[in-house]
Amino acid sequence: MSSNNNTSLKLAILQLQTGFLYLNLIGGFILLIGGVLGNLLNIIVFIKVGNYKNNACSLYMFVRTFLDLNLLLAGLTGRILSAGFQINLTSMNRIWCKTRTAFVDINAVSTYTLICLQAIDAFMCSSPSAVVRQKSNIRIARYLIIGTLCIWFIHELPYYFFQDLVIVGGTPMCITTNTIFAQYRSYVTVLGIATIIPITVISMFGFLTVRHMKTISVTRSLSSLTKQTISMALFQIFAVLVFNSPYAIWQIYTVITANVVKDTYRQTVEQLISSFAGTYVFGPYAVNCLFLTF
Repeated sequence: MSSNNNTSLKLAILQLQTGFLYLNLIGGFILLIGGVLGNLLNIIVFIKVGNYKNNACSLYMFVRTFLDLNLLLAGLTGRILSAGFQINLTSMNRIWCKTRTAFVDINAVSTYTLICLQAIDAFMCSSPSAVVRQKSNIRIARYLIIGTLCIWFIHELPYYFFQDLVIVGGTPMCITTNTIFAQYRSYVTVLGIATIIPITVISMFGFLTVRHMKTISVTRSLSSLTKQTISMALFQIFAVLVFNSPYAIWQIYTVITANVVKDTYRQTVEQLISSFAGTYVFGPYAVNCLFLTF
């Protein structure tokens, strides 16, 4: 009886692993190919039209396309190779081990910061108050973008010292060598800065923007470009909520159950879900709203 149970358990685990392998590969390649092409096309359109030079919200979007492209090429490609083909490049090259996570994090937290600024700008542009609408300023937007990139670059500098290629049980592994910094990244950077805070900010300002847009008098007073830009911002906010909310829930669950004793089957299921969530969360960087623009 015990032998039959073990065989059934192994078979169930194997089926789950196969299923999640295909999910990671198919989903990953769709996001990678579609995202890279979409972001490149967006860059071409933004440069050709040039609205980012005079519109703060458009400028946030324009800069984000470069950050998203970086994330897809450096982050998602690595996820596909690791989850789908068991090829971990960070375990093969010490320089890439020390720079990859920092590079991905800088781009990720920067793009989420710009999404929040974009949501706030859309709220100001759609405000019934002319005074509030005038707060949307391209010059301030440039300073905020430069400040965002500088702050998050400095924030991620410890990775160049605490991330290293270490031999564990005869196997090279790219890990964070400082326990305190590893916990800080898990609880503050990943769960807070890159997940809960952006979802909270964009949800609040997205709701207020939608409420503004329902005001007929305000909508009529907005230019075609402004209404189009606000629509784009709302779509990108929606994309972040769709892709990041499940990831946020999973991260919270992981933290809550960190000290729970789990059997082999549950551990396997959670590892597979975590692997898929790591691929799925790249969705906001790949989903483009080109069909709404210009």
